[in-house]
Amino acid sequence: MPRGDAICRWGARLTRNRVAATEKDLDERYKVEGRVSRFSGPGTYPHELAVILLFPLRRIVLSPEKLVRHLHLTRTSRVLEVGPGPGFFSVDVAQAITQGLLELVDVQVEMLQKARRRLCRGVRNAGYTHANEVRLPFRSGAFDVVFLVAVLGEVSNAKACLASIAKVLRPGGLLSVAELPGDSDAIIEEHLRTLTQGTGLEFVDSRRVSRGYLASFRREAKNQGTTAAITGADGASDENQNAPRLSCGH
Repeated sequence: MPRGDAICRWGARLTRNRVAATEKDLDERYKVEGRVSRFSGPGTYPHELAVILLFPLRRIVLSPEKLVRHLHLTRTSRVLEVGPGPGFFSVDVAQAITQGLLELVDVQVEMLQKARRRLCRGVRNAGYTHANEVRLPFRSGAFDVVFLVAVLGEVSNAKACLASIAKVLRPGGLLSVAELPGDSDAIIEEHLRTLTQGTGLEFVDSRRVSRGYLASFRREAKNQGTTAAITGADGASDENQNAPRLSCGH
């Protein structure tokens, strides 16, 4: 083979390898940029950035201890946390209900796995369910308390989510919704109260949290006139009675 041809072929292979490496680097760069963009933009919070949700400085805005006091828990409370992330608030809530149950539900199984690893170090009264927040796979009246922290704005249909929550709350049960400063998905309080209309949830009070808020609602004991909204959630939940659940052993 002439030396010139060999050099040309070697050069072509080198060029192809460099192009492939460049494309791979760009793919990784775009993935990272996409995750960073989501950190400051709308949509489901990426599980790859979950560690940020465990930063101790979050306590300055809303500490787990303050949230626990706000939820008015008893030792036997049955609690549902919607969108727990890696479990920043979950440990303190579970420890406050030593004879009760904390159920974590998230649309991202990776987030549930991170939360499970964190809680399994010492918490034995927690369950983990992979499901869509709009279609909660639990029986009617299963929980005394439901809470969401900086989550509702990420849900595809916030009103349907609230209706589904109303269904799984017992009559008189408490819903707590926290929206925090700096969250691009945050729902303003006035809009939240509008979304709860017709779901069987009754506004109780609201407290300021830095530039955000903690709003409380009760499930109405008698919710005639809310049949349509809650029936929709009911039908969806029935389809998800066998939703995947995680445990500390899996």
